[in-house]
Amino acid sequence: NTLDLVSKDIDLAIIATSSNVRAKVTEKLLSHSNVKFIIFEKLLFQKKEDYSKIEKILEDKNIKAWVNCSMRITPFYSNLKAKITDQRISCLVTGSQYGFITNTIHFIDYMAYLNNCYDYTLATKFLDKKPIDSKRKGFSEFTGTLNVNFKNGDIGTFICYADGEAPITVEIVNKEIRAIANETDRTIWESKPPTWEWQKTETTLPFQSDLTSIVAEDILKNGQCPLTSFSDSVKLHLILLEGLKNFMNQTEKIDYYPFT
Repeated sequence: NTLDLVSKDIDLAIIATSSNVRAKVTEKLLSHSNVKFIIFEKLLFQKKEDYSKIEKILEDKNIKAWVNCSMRITPFYSNLKAKITDQRISCLVTGSQYGFITNTIHFIDYMAYLNNCYDYTLATKFLDKKPIDSKRKGFSEFTGTLNVNFKNGDIGTFICYADGEAPITVEIVNKEIRAIANETDRTIWESKPPTWEWQKTETTLPFQSDLTSIVAEDILKNGQCPLTSFSDSVKLHLILLEGLKNFMNQTEKIDYYPFT
C-alpha cells in the first residue's frame, strides 16, 4: 500500500500493475529503491513518451530489465525454435473473445524469437471498426483480424472472433514442420515430412505460476534470463500500439493506448 514498506535495496522487482499506472509506479520505485533487475508485465505503458523515458532511466541506473512475453520460455514453443532452420514461417492464431490485443504482443514476440527479427509492419484494415470493453474496467479491446509482416518474410495472422467458443489455437507452419497448440485444452500436435501425419506431442503448456520461479531463479543466480529484453520489447510494442492508435483515430481521436 505504500513505498515506505519497500526495501531500499531490491534484487528483483516484478512490476505487474495495469499499463495505465506502470510507468508512474516504476518511476516512484526507482526513485525510492536501488533495483538490480526488473521484469515488466505487458502491455507496457499507455503513453508513447513513457517508453523512451523508462528506457533512459533503466540505462542511467544500469538496471537489467525484461518483459514477460512467456511463450519463448514455454517448453513446447522454445523447443520448436530448434526445429525451424532458417526457413520462413507462417503463424496463424484463432480463437473467440480471448483478450485480443493483450495476447497479440505474445504472438508477435514469439515470432520475433523464432526469426531473430524485430522489424515488422502491421495491417489493421481487417479489424472490426468498433473497439469493445476489456474484461478489465477502463480499458479497450478489439475483435477481428491483425496481420503482421516481418522484414525477413515471416507472416502472422491473428484472429479474434467477437462471439462463439472457438479455442485459442496457435499454428506454426513452414516447409519443415506443422505445429498446432490448442491453448484452451493445452494439447499439442505436430506433423513432419515425409508423411506429414499428425502426432500428438507429449509436452506441457505450463501456467505463468509455473514459470515465474524458474525465471526468477535464473536472474538471481546468473543475472540473465530468456525473456525479451526491455529494449527489444519496446520496438515490438510501439509498432503494434501506434498502428492500433492510428486505426482508432480514424473514428475517435485519442493520444494514448487504451489497452492493458
